[in-house]
Amino acid sequence: MSKILFYLLIILILFLITLILRKKLGSKTKPFFIFLLLFFIIFSVFFEIQNIKKAKKNREVLIAFNQGKNIICNDLNISNDYFNYEFGTASFISKDNNLSFKSLIIDINHCRLKND
Repeated sequence: MSKILFYLLIILILFLITLILRKKLGSKTKPFFIFLLLFFIIFSVFFEIQNIKKAKKNREVLIAFNQGKNIICNDLNISNDYFNYEFGTASFISKDNNLSFKSLIIDINHCRLKND
């Protein structure tokens, strides 16, 4: 919700700048500001859609991990038997009992569900 308010605030600021500078800059710059406003709106929508998809995928991977299912990260099988999830860094960190991958850290963005 705060992202939407932030986007609306920027759109409002661009609109106000257009109104204030309308007489000083003339009518030739009006299409430029309209294009800039439309570009920002389209970019914001695209950016937000990408973030929603990424967050949904990461949430699904984390739920599967917490349920004890294996997930694939960088062609490695990751399970909660040998890895912990660190919320601060959003990554999987190998446990001390994981002798084959000591101190391995894998970002959740490199992971996917096993059935994908």
